[in-house]
Amino acid sequence: MEQISIASLTLSNYIMVAELLGLWVMLGSNVHLSKKTITATRIVIILIFMEAVCWGVERYTREIGYLTWTRIILTPTIYLLHPIIMLGIMEMAELVNKNRLALYLPILISAPLLYSSQWTHLFYWFDHNNLYIAADSILQYYPYFLFLLYVLLFISAFTIRYARYGTAERKGILVSIVAAFIGVFLHIIFDVYADYSTLFASLLIIDYLSLYVLTAKEDTLTHLLNRQCYYSDSEGQKDIITAVVSVDMNDLKRINDTQGHDSGDKALKTVAECLTTNRLKNKKVYRIGGDEFAIFYLNKKEDTVLKDIEQMRSELAKTKYVCAFGHEMVRDKDVLGAMQLADREMYSNKAKLKDSDARRIAAHREATIRVMHEALGSGMWGMEFDEKGNMISVEWSPEFRKMIGYSDESDFPNKLESWSDRLYPDDKERVLKEFNDTIADYSGEKNYDVEYRFKVKDGMWRWFHAIGRLLRRENGVPLSYVGMFVDITDQKNGREQRHTI
Repeated sequence: MEQISIASLTLSNYIMVAELLGLWVMLGSNVHLSKKTITATRIVIILIFMEAVCWGVERYTREIGYLTWTRIILTPTIYLLHPIIMLGIMEMAELVNKNRLALYLPILISAPLLYSSQWTHLFYWFDHNNLYIAADSILQYYPYFLFLLYVLLFISAFTIRYARYGTAERKGILVSIVAAFIGVFLHIIFDVYADYSTLFASLLIIDYLSLYVLTAKEDTLTHLLNRQCYYSDSEGQKDIITAVVSVDMNDLKRINDTQGHDSGDKALKTVAECLTTNRLKNKKVYRIGGDEFAIFYLNKKEDTVLKDIEQMRSELAKTKYVCAFGHEMVRDKDVLGAMQLADREMYSNKAKLKDSDARRIAAHREATIRVMHEALGSGMWGMEFDEKGNMISVEWSPEFRKMIGYSDESDFPNKLESWSDRLYPDDKERVLKEFNDTIADYSGEKNYDVEYRFKVKDGMWRWFHAIGRLLRRENGVPLSYVGMFVDITDQKNGREQRHTI
């Protein structure tokens, strides 16, 4: 009978030991994978070593002519180590994020059943001559079914986790797993007892390498495909990319500046989830900049793309974040050219969103100012501009009309000339220059602040103090011009009387 020793165990598993030791050393220089993944990988390496040692010792006890407690304990331990190792590989690949208890539950339930099987004869038992006797039912295959369950869970979780990469990127590891487990089933069918530690070591290394490669293609924050992958796919898959979408998140800088970068990171992750929630087949989502995303659709028609955009907008509407979208169908395999057109549409959409938001802010400010004017006895005015900076509307408040003796728009229309034509001749050029210079100052540093004489309805000239502030778009083009008038005639007359005395 062969004597068991550390030397014999090592030599019989020499290749596996060398592979796992090499992997252990490589883990120390990893820069792509998370600390959690590296820790899980080290645990799996230890578990594989444990499985090899347990199998070697159990093989030795199998050759003894009498039953020992060692074999009674080691056999169920080996059966449990197989699914535990598969679960560990899933943890390593960060495939287990939710429902952890549910994944561990079959192992937790199976452990007492397997360890007590020697007495319950549920799955197997050993007679006094140390012979393995299988239960006379399908339950004799229970340890293998348990193992198969975790193999299938791993394949499913891996496929879902890396669905965004397409079949080419997943093919290598899935082929390796299927081929390896065909070998396992053949061992079961032909009743050949084998140590699977070498199989596990190979799977771990293949999975580690594939995970490393796939993670190198990921954006580390959002887990979307990264910028390098975007450029590679735009060239390598241009024959099947039929549509592109450009996406830009609004107000990321404001979130970072006011709430901190952790909030900004959370916002980007949330947006990424909204862009990938539906898991549409042949859709690849990339993060190509700080708040910029791109989407490629493979062999998809425009109606499918438009429906998907609406679904992404619907998902975003459930959050507090807003994104601008632009899409374009690819013609003549010019993917980057199509993306440029999609960018233009996206920026146009972004400008409209910001314009709408700015108008909402302006309306709120205007309402606030109007309340103040009513309290102070002053009057306000407001003007709106189009995207080219042309004035498109003027509004004189009821308070101002009342101050100058008019009742409504019919006798004092909402036109700039209603005001400018009543300016005192000696003041008109100066006042209009200040008014127009403020509009033309795209730096936003100049403010409108003047005093002038104005003819009220009864023909009298009264003094007014007027100030105005411009709300501008991001490019400096005026959006709205809001200001107020205060009648200072009495103050002026008082000063003149004091100067006369």
